Amino acid sequence: MRLFAHRGVMAHYPENTMSAFKAAIEANADGIETDVHMTRDGMLVLIHDESLERTTDGRGRVVDKTYAELRTANAALHFGGDEPIPTLEAFLELVKPTSLLINLELKTDVEHYPGIEASLVDMVRRTRFPVERLIVSSFHHDTLRRLRKLTTEYELAALTSKRITDPVSYLKRLGADAIHPNVRAFTDDEIKALVEAGIHVRPYTIKTEEQVNRFKGLGVDALFVNDVEWARAHLTL
Repeated sequence: MRLFAHRGVMAHYPENTMSAFKAAIEANADGIETDVHMTRDGMLVLIHDESLERTTDGRGRVVDKTYAELRTANAALHFGGDEPIPTLEAFLELVKPTSLLINLELKTDVEHYPGIEASLVDMVRRTRFPVERLIVSSFHHDTLRRLRKLTTEYELAALTSKRITDPVSYLKRLGADAIHPNVRAFTDDEIKALVEAGIHVRPYTIKTEEQVNRFKGLGVDALFVNDVEWARAHLTL
């Protein structure tokens, strides 16, 4: 079972920063998950929230900021550091030489960011990032539908915080290959059925030993974790 560093190693580093991503590489994570927003002038940047207040010393919404304005925010303030909000391009260049799988979550469930899907496709092509190592997910499933019309090269994953009726048929209609459910969204039997149907199941966010053991027993593809080394230690018990 694989381990994805959720927003990098966010248990010990500022989330969605280059230091958190480098820590994931050093911890030998199998993958990294990060969140993609788009600035007012069309730059793809990595931050979880639609606004700056929680994770930086900036104020306001990402969608209202140019990239130049966004770069003045310190994304490592709460950890005593000084780092800008990273661009997707810089992140892809960092991880391209590795063998890590990369999960890009398009944060379009609140701000829809018209054109973000085409911008992502263009960025992946421009950086020549290996598409076989790329997973794109979203809670806003229309984003996945639009992306699938643009390319058949990426693995697409439906994020969900709730149970979905007949998820195998739903994912087929959606054009998705995987599902990333909240840890409480599905029963054990429902997860087993998804796994048996060949669906990649990657629950989020695993924080307890009990959750590690539960999903290990169910044979899911991967777990999203805030601390890779902690999770690996419990997997090998």
